[in-house]
Amino acid sequence: MCNIRNSWSMVLLLGMGGLALTGVTADAGGDKKVGASIFQGKTIALTMKDGKASFTGELSDTDLAVRNHHFKIFTVQFEQGKTYRIDYKATGDDPQFDPYLFFEDAGGTSIENDDDGGGGLNSRIIYKAAKTSTFRIITTTLPAKQAGKFSLEVGPASAAEAKEADLKYRINKFASLPPAQRTNLVQELSKRFQAQGENLTINDARLAFQFSMAVEDDVAIAREVLKDYIKIFGAAPNQQLAGLSKQFEKSLKSLDKIGKPMEVTGKLTNGKDYDLSKFKGKVVLVDFWATWCGPCIAELPNMEAAYAKYHNKGFEIIGISLDRAGDDEKLATFMEKRKMPWPCINIEDSRKLANLYQVNSIPYPVLIDQEGNVVSFRARGPQLERLLEKLLDKK
Repeated sequence: MCNIRNSWSMVLLLGMGGLALTGVTADAGGDKKVGASIFQGKTIALTMKDGKASFTGELSDTDLAVRNHHFKIFTVQFEQGKTYRIDYKATGDDPQFDPYLFFEDAGGTSIENDDDGGGGLNSRIIYKAAKTSTFRIITTTLPAKQAGKFSLEVGPASAAEAKEADLKYRINKFASLPPAQRTNLVQELSKRFQAQGENLTINDARLAFQFSMAVEDDVAIAREVLKDYIKIFGAAPNQQLAGLSKQFEKSLKSLDKIGKPMEVTGKLTNGKDYDLSKFKGKVVLVDFWATWCGPCIAELPNMEAAYAKYHNKGFEIIGISLDRAGDDEKLATFMEKRKMPWPCINIEDSRKLANLYQVNSIPYPVLIDQEGNVVSFRARGPQLERLLEKLLDKK
């Protein structure tokens, strides 16, 4: 997340898009493009045998790169209901080689990413498959321009890991859980974080942030959860974790706007007038963004995939550009090269809207329903797909 004043928020802490990578800088190798992913190119198929698969190799300066981060793409098939552990480890002599792991569905939508979950600088992801499907594993590094030997291992998770993965699974399925199970999950997580006390971890923070997003649809529960987490994480001795309470405070204030209308008017970059009220009957994503904001650009492939899938069902996007005053030509050039299929309000009027709605950090996606009311302030990544399914697929 980018502050309007160019400071970073808690992207790395929470694993929300991590590297903010943008722009493939090497030939994609002719493979079919995967719409929602920033990682494009040739893939290496992992074959599961007895529930396991492995690969040993090396990242080098001849590999594809995204913003100078070299990467390899692997595909693997997981079976419904089974829990897997993905380990990405450095095996060379360079003690500074820092593995970073991304995990995506077959369409390239990000599911999870990890930096140091495997101990030391190594990465680890535990995942329970909701369905039998092909998934994408991307091995890269946290620092740019790193090269080195590594191993990638996929296998069954331990009982303890499976339990943790099941918790994440239930968090992701919160919207479809029966009321009693919802209540139990709220209490389970609250007890967990309270019991941790001064020993709260980054993984706890990720779970808390993930759950606070999952409950946003139910405003009453969301208020209860956010107030609880503000107290719990605000008391953490770790300043990074304590800082998360500020994010929860902002989310709590935002809840007052959910279910209420939002006015968006202004001149588009092409000079035409725009009025959000004319799009009643449509679901609209109001995207506060900027060309200089890495996480904003990293989210564009996901938005483009959602637009392609749902536009004919009634989904629209309007960009609100927080680019610097005078950069209108730069903005227009970026949109033209990107071939963005949705319009954007010009920089002058966008600034007025950002001030009106007190937008201090971006990306700041606001999803508006068919009645013109705010549904979510966190409609990005998998959350955007889930919300669009709920609002449009039911038709």
